[in-house]
Amino acid sequence: MKLKRTLMAGLMALSVTAPLTSGLVYAANNTLVVADRASFKDWDPASAFSEEVRVLGNIYEALVVYNAPGSAEEFSPGLATSWESSDNGKTWTFKLRHGVKFHDGSAFNAAAVKKSIDYVKQLQQGAAFVWNGLDTVEALADDTVVLKFKSPTPANLIAAGQYAAYIIAPAAVEKGHDWMMAPNAIGTGPYKLGQVEQGQQVVLERFDGYWGGWKEGQFDRVIVKVVSEAATRTQMIKNGEAGVAWDIPLDQLKVLGEDPSIKVSTAPSWKNFQFLINTQKYPTNNLAFRQALQYLWDYESVTKDILHGYGTVPKGPLPTSMWGHASVPMATYDLDKARQLLEASGVPKQDWKVSMQYISGVYSHAAELFQATASQVGVEVELRPGEWGVIWDKAKKLDTAPNLQSMAWWPTYPTPSDWLFGEFHTEKTTLFNLSHYSNPGFDQLIEEAVALEGSDRARSAEKYMQAQQQLVKDAPAIWYADMQQTRVSRKDIKGMERSLNPAYEAILYYNLNR
Repeated sequence: MKLKRTLMAGLMALSVTAPLTSGLVYAANNTLVVADRASFKDWDPASAFSEEVRVLGNIYEALVVYNAPGSAEEFSPGLATSWESSDNGKTWTFKLRHGVKFHDGSAFNAAAVKKSIDYVKQLQQGAAFVWNGLDTVEALADDTVVLKFKSPTPANLIAAGQYAAYIIAPAAVEKGHDWMMAPNAIGTGPYKLGQVEQGQQVVLERFDGYWGGWKEGQFDRVIVKVVSEAATRTQMIKNGEAGVAWDIPLDQLKVLGEDPSIKVSTAPSWKNFQFLINTQKYPTNNLAFRQALQYLWDYESVTKDILHGYGTVPKGPLPTSMWGHASVPMATYDLDKARQLLEASGVPKQDWKVSMQYISGVYSHAAELFQATASQVGVEVELRPGEWGVIWDKAKKLDTAPNLQSMAWWPTYPTPSDWLFGEFHTEKTTLFNLSHYSNPGFDQLIEEAVALEGSDRARSAEKYMQAQQQLVKDAPAIWYADMQQTRVSRKDIKGMERSLNPAYEAILYYNLNR
C-alpha cells in the first residue's frame, strides 16, 4: 500500500505541471480542486435557495455570520461590526465595516446594503420571505443601516447568513436578475466568480481587494468540479485529484478516515433527515395509516448501518440542537404496532400500497430498508429514485406527488420557524410543504410563535413546543435522523473545521490553507 501511494503521489506530481482541459489538478499553482455533486443553476442570491450556497457563500457576504450550535454567542461580525435592537425589537441598527470594496472596486456602504435588501424583497423569489416583515431600510450614514420591521423581529431572521441576506453590489442590482443568472456576480467575498462551464465546473478567483487580506498558504483559485458519481468523487479524494470532496457516501467515511493522507471533519449541525408523508393522497390521507408507516421505520438500523453513526435518532421534529426543540414521544420500530394501526385504519389490504420518492445515495439505502420491512406486514412500497429538481417538481403537484418524499432540511436561518413554518404551514402554492399538510390549529401556533420570536423568546419557544406536539399527532412525516456535518479533505489542507457553515452546508474556502 505504501509503495502504491508513493507511486501515485509521484504520478500526481508529474501531472500537476500541466493544465487539464477542465482545470488544474489539486495543488497546482496554489489551486484547490473540489469534487461536488451539485450542478449550480441559480446564480442570483435573491432567487437561489439550495446547494448554490456552496459557491455563492464564497462570493457574497452577509451582515453577520452564524456560530456553531452550542456557541456562547449566536453570531459573529460579518460586513457589520456591531448591531443593536430597540426595546420593542422592531428596529435594528447595524454599524458597517469600513474599507470594504465590491469586486468591481465600488465602495461597500449603507446605500449598497439598502439597495441590495430592497432588490431581494421586491423580487420575491428564493428566500425573500426572510424580509416579509421588513417595513423600511434606512441608510443613516455611510456606515449605519437601520432596519425597521412591522413587528418584533429576532436577530436570527435578520442574520440569515446566506441568500436573501447576501449583500449584492449596486452595479449588479442595476443590471438585474437576468444578468446575474447569465451567470455573473459582484459581491464583497474573498473570491470572484470566474469561468463557469455549466454542469461541468465553476472557477472561483481570489479577490485581491478583499477586506480580510490574504496570507501565505491560502488558495488563489478554487475549481469546483461537478461530479455526479459518488464513486468518482471518492476516488478523486483518494488519489489526490481533489483536495475537498462533497457528498461522500457515509459508508466510505470510516475507510477514508483510516487513510493517513485524508481527513474526515465533523461539526455540529442543525440538519435533519425525514420522509414527508402526503396527507392528501390515498391511502396516506388516513391518519392511522400514516402512523403505521412511522412504526415501520427501523430508526436504530438506519442510524447505525446506513448513517454509520453520523446521525442520531431524533427526539422530535426539530433537531435537538435547535432552541425551541420539544422532546415529544416518537414512533419506534414496532411491526406489531404497525399491523394494529393498519388494521384500525380501515384501508382495505389490497390498497396497502405506497410510493416513495427520493434522491439516489443515502436516501436509497433507507428507502430500500423501509421497503423490505414494510413487506413483512403486507405493505407494498414502490421506489421512485430521481434527481432532486425533477422529484421536487413532481412532489409539489398532487397529481404527480408520491405518498412519501425524502427531504433533508437545514435552515435558511436557524429558528424553529424555518422547519415548522417552512415545511408544514399551509401553503396556497406548494413550495416545501411536500406532505401537503394543513391544520389551522398548527398554523395559528406557528404564526403566534413567529410573532413572539423578537420580543419574548421563552413564550415563542412554548408555542413552538405545542406546535411540535400537534405535528407528531398528525404524522405528516417520518423524522428519522439528526445529522452531523461531514466533510472530506486531504490531510495537508488546514482549517476545515472553522470553515463549515453551521446554518447551511457550505465551506468558506478562504479559511482553508496548506
